[in-house]
Amino acid sequence: MENKILIVDDEVEQIDFASIVLEASGYTLITAMDGKEGMKKAKAEKPDLILLDILMPERGGIGMYHNLKHDEETKNIPVVIVTGVARGGHFDDRMVRQDQDIPAPDGYVEKPMNPDALLKIVSDLLS
Repeated sequence: MENKILIVDDEVEQIDFASIVLEASGYTLITAMDGKEGMKKAKAEKPDLILLDILMPERGGIGMYHNLKHDEETKNIPVVIVTGVARGGHFDDRMVRQDQDIPAPDGYVEKPMNPDALLKIVSDLLS
């Protein structure tokens, strides 16, 4: 069975890049352009993993992350944060969690995405 990955990002180039890399490795992709659409697709499609940009207009990734982790249907889906705001190769998950009682994201990938880093974290989480 193919693993299904939901990519939520407001930048078409990021979605296109991740889609090319991941589809070439046999993953099935679902895409959304904001947190509202992403949440709908997460509930409807039940992806095996979500790649989530945190800085988006409309309903951003932080709000979507909180919604995912508070929803019984989606709380166990692994979430990898895609971000351009990592500092020195490290992402501070408190930015996403905001000290609330929700788990830290399962990982992060820096923008611009490195194809090897993207494939490694996805395969590690889905194996």
